[in-house]
This record gives sequence, structure tokens and C-alpha cells, in this order.
Amino acid sequence: MSDFQVNPRVKSEPSGALFGRVLVAFVLFAGGLVLLGTGASGGNPTLDPYLFVAGILAVGLSFGLPMIGAHERG
Repeated sequence: MSDFQVNPRVKSEPSGALFGRVLVAFVLFAGGLVLLGTGASGGNPTLDPYLFVAGILAVGLSFGLPMIGAHERG
């Protein structure tokens, strides 16, 4: 047989920090969707492309934010 062993987690993350990160990610995601919709509506032709790009960046950051430090947690 093999001697396969899984390394135990050294330290779990505090639940307050986890909740805060999830909350910030959700706000960024929802705000990014609002920015995308506002930028795509065509109300202000000079500002709309910037709002649309800001929405894309906010949604992308909302998916990347929970992954910060994942290599240390796993």
C-alpha cells in the first residue's frame, strides 16, 4: 500500500475576515452589474464607455478577491 497523507491545515481563517471578504465581493459584483447596465444604456455618450469598463473591472475583481491568499489557506 501507499503511505499517502494529507497535511492538516495550519490555521483556519477567522470567520469575520471571511465574511468581510464575501460581503465586499458581493458589493463589487452588484455594483459592477449596475455600472455595466448604466454604461450600456446609452444615456451619456462621453461617460458610458468608462462606466462599462469600470463595470467589467469591478465584476472581475469581485471574482478575484476571494482568491487572494488562497495558496496559503489550502
